[in-house]
Amino acid sequence: MSRLNTGRESCHIEFARETSSRNACTAAVACVTLSLFGVAGEANAALVTHWNLNGVDPSVSSVAQASVGTGAIDFLGFGNGAGVMQGTTLGMIEGEIAGDSLSVAGSGSNGKSMGIGFDANGWGDLSISFACRRSTTGFFSNRLEMWDGLGWMLLAKFTANATAWEMQTIDLSSFDVLDNSIAQLRVVIDGATSSSGSIRFDNVSVMGTAVPAPAGALALLGLASCVARRRRG
Repeated sequence: MSRLNTGRESCHIEFARETSSRNACTAAVACVTLSLFGVAGEANAALVTHWNLNGVDPSVSSVAQASVGTGAIDFLGFGNGAGVMQGTTLGMIEGEIAGDSLSVAGSGSNGKSMGIGFDANGWGDLSISFACRRSTTGFFSNRLEMWDGLGWMLLAKFTANATAWEMQTIDLSSFDVLDNSIAQLRVVIDGATSSSGSIRFDNVSVMGTAVPAPAGALALLGLASCVARRRRG
């Protein structure tokens, strides 16, 4: 978390200016504090983008817009395996509820992915965290990748607890290409061994340190699909 082009994915980002108040909190993102439910970060790090995934509904849309900041999670690549399950308080922002989580089920989804795109202009020393859990036959061999302009680059491998929610936190600070950019990541899932094997994701957060934005950078107010070329009919 696909568009493949001769073995490589050419990640397509579309921007749209939005006049709704949903993104009004973007300018004050540095003031948002995380609860003690599990999002890690250095003392000087601030919240860049966050998805609580409450209200996610694959039957309506394969894109989940950020609940804080500017970004989108596109899970069209999960296909019919995508679903909704009970969420968690782990990693949530203070004032939120456990709500929903994005789930994927079935060994037929092995090797599939979801894209994560967000506006990191003005931010550096990034990290990403998310809550996840799997069933006993669910996806245990997963990885996070980034688009470096030429292809997908492995950032980290991770599994998921089969009995309880846990936080995954991945330090991105050594990958300078993500700083002051429209960052493009994806999560690839693998290892499910049954048609009912599943994994859930919830409370995805990107943390960072404020840095001078590049000259002429725009304040982008809407981020749509990171992986999809098409939408469900």
